[in-house]
Amino acid sequence: MWVFRDGKQSVRSRELVLELQQSISTRGLAPSDSERKLDALIRAGELEAALADQAHPAAVLLAKVTDAVAASLASSEEPDRPAASCASLEASDFPERLLISPPEGFAYYALHPMDFADTAASLAQLGRSYAVIGIRSIGTTLAAVVTAALKIHGVQAERITIRPVGHPYDRTTNFTTEEIHWVQKHNSHAAMFLVVDEGPGLSGSSFLSVGEALLKAGVQADRITFVGSRDPDVKALCTHDAPDRWPRFQWRRATANGCRHFPGSTFVGSGAWRAVLLSEESDWPASWTQMERLKIMSADRKWLVKFEGLGRFGREARKRALCLRDAGFGCDAQDGGDGLLRYPFLQARPLRARDLSAAVLERLAAYCAFRAREFRLNDIPLQQLEEMVRVNLGKEFTPEVTPQIQRGDLLSNNPVLTDGRMQPHEWLLQADGRIFKTDAVSHGDDHFFPGPTDIAWDLAGAAVEWEMDGQATDFLLARFAHLTGDDPRPCFPAFLLAYTVFRMGYCKMALSAEAGSPEEIRLRQAYQHYRGKVQRQMALEYEASSFSVVSEPSLS
Repeated sequence: MWVFRDGKQSVRSRELVLELQQSISTRGLAPSDSERKLDALIRAGELEAALADQAHPAAVLLAKVTDAVAASLASSEEPDRPAASCASLEASDFPERLLISPPEGFAYYALHPMDFADTAASLAQLGRSYAVIGIRSIGTTLAAVVTAALKIHGVQAERITIRPVGHPYDRTTNFTTEEIHWVQKHNSHAAMFLVVDEGPGLSGSSFLSVGEALLKAGVQADRITFVGSRDPDVKALCTHDAPDRWPRFQWRRATANGCRHFPGSTFVGSGAWRAVLLSEESDWPASWTQMERLKIMSADRKWLVKFEGLGRFGREARKRALCLRDAGFGCDAQDGGDGLLRYPFLQARPLRARDLSAAVLERLAAYCAFRAREFRLNDIPLQQLEEMVRVNLGKEFTPEVTPQIQRGDLLSNNPVLTDGRMQPHEWLLQADGRIFKTDAVSHGDDHFFPGPTDIAWDLAGAAVEWEMDGQATDFLLARFAHLTGDDPRPCFPAFLLAYTVFRMGYCKMALSAEAGSPEEIRLRQAYQHYRGKVQRQMALEYEASSFSVVSEPSLS
């Protein structure tokens, strides 16, 4: 199933360089400027990776900037070094545009570069040399931090970056001639090879492809260590022969310290928040626990703290949170450091589908109207909903029952950052009758579908998740049209199907990832629930045609 969208953006390279220069500035990076250092490090790593993907000569200059900022972040020494490195970019030639991939760990998953610096310190052995290979994209930044930390601890270290290619579940790595020479040089000195990246993901094939390319180049397996952000369930990795291939290599996980600012706090991520907020276990929604953002409850239970993104990602998230607060739809959001925002823990109860009323429908319509107005984008980004619907319907149903999605049905000339979480439990009812929206800041800009799209996505999500009948749906759409002057009804059926198809695919992929866990039953039920809705929507849309739908879902 296809649930992860392509988040690449085509950006003017000079604008990115200017942002980098502004984050460093001519006055350098003082020891106290940790936030600016993180900003600069993330941007430098993105630029370096994008240039390296094009094999552009300027990638070498950017690597020096990335290394300088990483060294400044890992140590308080040489605060002027990043600015000096950045100055060299002024006279450099760059391609007009670059494709930039968001660094998912920094943006979504509470991955802090210094977690990798701490791990590198534990690996450093005096008298050894280290060859560090970062897997692009985010591995570029992480490898720079690991290399800087190794050097600080008195060992020799050098790095390069690699981009494995091929299917996500079967990546391959083919070293260039220059890279082969680099590997052979370090291998002749019996260097320890560290392969650095976020992950492993669902397959682990990127790590494995680099490790096996090193074996092919003559490096002994006991001198190859993978350094990542999570311990893999090797049997569950969905690349071929993973249980046989993975154990050949050493593994080291970078320990996350996301709760360090809140001593005594309680971890409520990975679905644990449900036990805090929803008293009845029967009301717990299914969760893809591995994909949830970091959440913690403060020791005094007054604050719910959530990771919303490092650097510019966190700043943009806080802007949206405060905009929601000022409009009366959300609560306050305070900076918690290291990409965390803390929200007051409201004395309120989550709503349920049976709470649907005219007042709730009014609130839903007003909220969607607000997002359509305040979170509209100036540029029209890549939109892939039509392809996602075609692919997932094709995988789930036979061609005879699959409707034809017309080109343009799901394109929007007025894309917004949607909410993406319109389920009833995401709305809190206070004793005074006020209704607040939670979890409203970041999901419209994460790496899942839909990405920026028409607000009809959230209207469709509300109709599906609140189990609205035709009358309630008509009321919602009419109220939205009245508030905005924009009638969503012509495109609504296509977005209704697209939303439900995505949720079906999401739950099916999560079911595979969570197989054998306590969450499997909930995810299976959710998958079947959404699949049934897709069947009914297709039947209603094409009831004049004679076709039958598959009665039993396939989990192949």
